[in-house]
Amino acid sequence: MDQNTLRQTSLNILSMVDQMPTLPDRFMQIQAILDDADSTLADLTEIIKTDHATSATLLKAANSSYYNPLGAPVSNLAYAISRLGRKETGDIALSMSLLYGFAIPASIGVIRKLWINVYAVAQIGRFITLQLKLKELDPETMFMACLLHDIGRVILSIRIDMSYFEKPFSALEGQALISAEVEAYGIDHAEVGQIILKAWGIPPDIHEIVAAHHQASPTLLAIKICQFADTFAHQHLHTPLSIEDVQIKLQESLLEQAYESFCETTYSGD
Repeated sequence: MDQNTLRQTSLNILSMVDQMPTLPDRFMQIQAILDDADSTLADLTEIIKTDHATSATLLKAANSSYYNPLGAPVSNLAYAISRLGRKETGDIALSMSLLYGFAIPASIGVIRKLWINVYAVAQIGRFITLQLKLKELDPETMFMACLLHDIGRVILSIRIDMSYFEKPFSALEGQALISAEVEAYGIDHAEVGQIILKAWGIPPDIHEIVAAHHQASPTLLAIKICQFADTFAHQHLHTPLSIEDVQIKLQESLLEQAYESFCETTYSGD
C-alpha cells in the first residue's frame, strides 16, 4: 500500500469520532477540581480515595524521605495529600488517571513506562516555564501539553494498530520514531495527537505544541521546551521507575539541572 493510501486509511479511521476513546472520567473530574479556585484538598481527597492505585502512590510519596524528613509516617490519605500539597497531589492523580484510564493493548510494563515518562516530561516542562517567567508562556498549559504530548501513541495502539507497542520501532525516539510511524501508517503520533485533542475540545495552545513536539529546529519557545523536556527525561530517567520515584528525583536535583541545561542549549548563541 502506498503512503497516500496508508495516510488516507488512517485519517478515515481517526475521523470516526463516535468510535474514538475519550479522556478518562477521573482525569476530567480531577482537572475540574484543580481548575476550581474554590475547591479544597477535601474535594481532591474525595475523588482520589475511590482509586486504590492512586491512593497507594500518594501514600508512598508522602512517606518518602523527601516529603517525610522527620520520619513521621502517615497512613491516612487525607494526611498524605495535605503533606504533598495540592499541586503535587494533582500532578500524580492526573497522571495515574491516564495510566489506568485507557484500555491500551500492551503489557502493564510498557504502559507504565509510557505514562511515567510523560509525567516526567510534564514536570520538567512546567518547571522550565516557571523559571523563565515569560508572560506569553503559561506553566499549567505547558504541563498539560507535555502530559499529553504522546497521546497519539496511545490512539495509534487503540485505533490504528493494536500491535503498535509490540513493533520494534515503538522503542525508538525522536525523528526515528516519526519516520517509522509514517512508513507504517502514513501518519505519525504527533499529528494523531493533535487530531484526537481537537476532537476532545482541547485548546489550540496545547494541541499545537503536541503536533509540533518532534518538529525539526522549532522556532517557537513552547515547542523547544517540550522537545527539550522529552529528551532530558529520556536521558536522565530512562530506567523503569514509579511515579513517586520520578517525583522525588526531579524535586531533589533534576529540575534545576534541566533548567540550567535548557538555558545553555537554547541561549548559548545569544
